[in-house]
Amino acid sequence: MNCPGYAVLRVGDFSLRSLIRGDAALAGRPVAIIAGEGRLARLAEVSPEAAGAEVGLAAGLAMARRPDIILRTRDPAAEAEANRLLVAAAFTLSPRVELTAPGCCTVDLQGAAPERVRALMDRCLAELARAALPARIGAGATPLLADYAARRSGGVLIVDDAREFLRPLPLGFADPLPAHAAILADWGLATLGELTALPKAEVGLRLGAEGVALWERAAGETRRVLRLAEPARTFVAQWAYEPPVESIEPLFFRLRRFAERLALELRAAGFVAETLALSLSLEDGTEHRREFRLPEPGADVDSWLRVLQTHLESVRTPARVTGVRLGASPARPAQRQDGLFDTGLRDPAAFWENLARLSALVGEGRVGTPAPADTHEPDAFTLQRPPEAVPAVADPPVHGPRGLALRRFRPPRPARVLCSGDRPVGIESEVAAGAVCRARGPWRECGRWWEPGGWEAEIWHVELAAGGLYQLARGAEGWRVEGVLD
Repeated sequence: MNCPGYAVLRVGDFSLRSLIRGDAALAGRPVAIIAGEGRLARLAEVSPEAAGAEVGLAAGLAMARRPDIILRTRDPAAEAEANRLLVAAAFTLSPRVELTAPGCCTVDLQGAAPERVRALMDRCLAELARAALPARIGAGATPLLADYAARRSGGVLIVDDAREFLRPLPLGFADPLPAHAAILADWGLATLGELTALPKAEVGLRLGAEGVALWERAAGETRRVLRLAEPARTFVAQWAYEPPVESIEPLFFRLRRFAERLALELRAAGFVAETLALSLSLEDGTEHRREFRLPEPGADVDSWLRVLQTHLESVRTPARVTGVRLGASPARPAQRQDGLFDTGLRDPAAFWENLARLSALVGEGRVGTPAPADTHEPDAFTLQRPPEAVPAVADPPVHGPRGLALRRFRPPRPARVLCSGDRPVGIESEVAAGAVCRARGPWRECGRWWEPGGWEAEIWHVELAAGGLYQLARGAEGWRVEGVLD
């Protein structure tokens, strides 16, 4: 199969589809877009559920026929959001994309691998359908032929034989002028094939230059240079609510639409999301902001939504929400190769998703694998990203541990210590009590002395007369038993 030169993505009834996609209350209901005002208002686009109300019908008559019909005007904000989604989907087919018209993109496929084109188109349509923006794709040797195919397609239609495809199409596909349409009807012509059966020069003699252009459009010969669009450089979506909302459902519905578009834009640009930034504008002028660092950078909509939903279910705002904003921080996908004997995660996606949901519940920076901090402070640690594979067990050290082992109490137990001079001679605590027969120390430790939260401690090793070796520490908060030596 030869690769078609161009493809066209089309969304039928674009204004209506954009409106329904942005409003959950309209899904599955009879809805129509009206154009004009007052008595001149007519139905411009009608949903399939509104049987009996057709395009061009007066709004008043449509309400008389269908009392349950919902009449709306166009929503420019919803159409802009849907256009961005459509362009992002088009960029998954090729880096050369034109936003030809609202709800229509033309894609230059020249140089693409023929065996991959059909699979990419099917995947593109599936992603748009999941995002509640059903589209059709047509492909052909020229942008015009691809557009004809998209208008005729029920899914994906690739034109191999242009003449056979164009022959039965109605003349209206070539957009003749009203005067020319009347003349052609008088000639008894109704299809593109019947028009192109006439010599182009003879048509030009009778209809002029516009007649020649009409003949070329009917033959699919018209070519043009695409006005290429720029791919997304920032990955942000926002919406203003009027009136304000006070429940999670409209927020989560809007965030789902945002996530669908942002994830598609990221994948089309070859990126994944490293962090998500959520901002809620409140009616009292304040903002609720939260950033989620994804444990596993990716562009999976469902995992994003579970993280966002977990957070929203725990949020209580002092005022109603007037706007929502979602941003994604792009990063290159991680490339790694596991070792031959590494033990990896059985289900990495579920593991990272659960970590992200835990972070949403307990806060950023509170979930991870503990690792010793680069300091001498007792029990100091940091939380690091868990490894994706368990490495092989390290070889034992050449010189094994020497001396007594300290078994720490976590947390250290507070104690009352009786001293003679500076040396402890008696202890009272829940883990150790009695007279001290021997004591060694003190060893002084300190750290972060240049910061307000610096620490210092005086360490003693003591042996009780009744038996037992313990480590004591004295700091700003007093004495404590840190552990037992054995």
